[in-house]
Amino acid sequence: MSSGRDADVVLGEARQHHRAQVNGVLRRPGMYGRDEMAERLLLEAMAAVDGCLKRWSVECDGLRERDGFTATGVGGAYRNVLPAGAVRDATASVYAEIAHRLGWLELDRALSEAEYEQLHADISGWLSRDRTLPEVIETFGPPSLQIGGTNPYYPKTLAYTTADRDHDLICFHLWNALANTAVETGPPGVHPEPVLLAVRHRPGKFPESFSFTPEGQYRRPTAGQRSPLRSTVWIFHGDSARYASGVSATLDVGLAWAAERHVTGILAEYAIGGAYDVAVSEGRFTPSKAHHGTSDHVAAFSPGLRHVHLTRGRQNQ
Repeated sequence: MSSGRDADVVLGEARQHHRAQVNGVLRRPGMYGRDEMAERLLLEAMAAVDGCLKRWSVECDGLRERDGFTATGVGGAYRNVLPAGAVRDATASVYAEIAHRLGWLELDRALSEAEYEQLHADISGWLSRDRTLPEVIETFGPPSLQIGGTNPYYPKTLAYTTADRDHDLICFHLWNALANTAVETGPPGVHPEPVLLAVRHRPGKFPESFSFTPEGQYRRPTAGQRSPLRSTVWIFHGDSARYASGVSATLDVGLAWAAERHVTGILAEYAIGGAYDVAVSEGRFTPSKAHHGTSDHVAAFSPGLRHVHLTRGRQNQ
């Protein structure tokens, strides 16, 4: 009998441990890696200790059937909807919804049935103009779950739901609108407030489950709508020169100019916009230290794209 009680205690501790891990990764996914493997492993482990691996498998199959899981996972589906900088936190919201249905998600705030229905009713009209993070919280209150860091100047996803497991999460996806001059900037050295791009609130096929703000529609990475942050130019900076001395639309044009002028220096590719801002938004750089994002750090940040060393107009071998 005592061995049976001991086994129950061990199983209870395992459940408690895995539940804490699940809720940790769903709140701060970026701390667990740059892709969603942590969510998949931790939720599957939770399903194992909770005796519901079959239900977990059904949930995963349902994602694929709804086109919410591609060859690169849930993140692959989100990359057709949101800019790269917003994908990591948004991806975790899908796993959070599964955790809610399976009874593992610990809500910071549970909406009442009336609040939930009102939120559903208000969404479409409320998204007719661009919104910032403070506006979302002021209008709908603190979220049931916040995914992403606590810094108010960084991208995040806010999710709203009730204690009823049958209710889906209503997910607000906010992006750090670094190039949006309409958004006020914060104190020196920090980013502008995130703006709302989209809300995932409809059942059915994943691509049709979103409503967009004007900014979100503009930033949506579709074939017919290319974000200006993805456009690049080539800038030449001569050795020992204080200022850049040439800008070309393409590498070939830049190389032809350099060869004609026999210049020595670096021809580097720059994205349109601030090098630091674009690198963060595209997921090529993740701020992790106190000085990241300060004025000095941003001013010295290199583009991190392609570059060519030239000597008298010819590429160095």
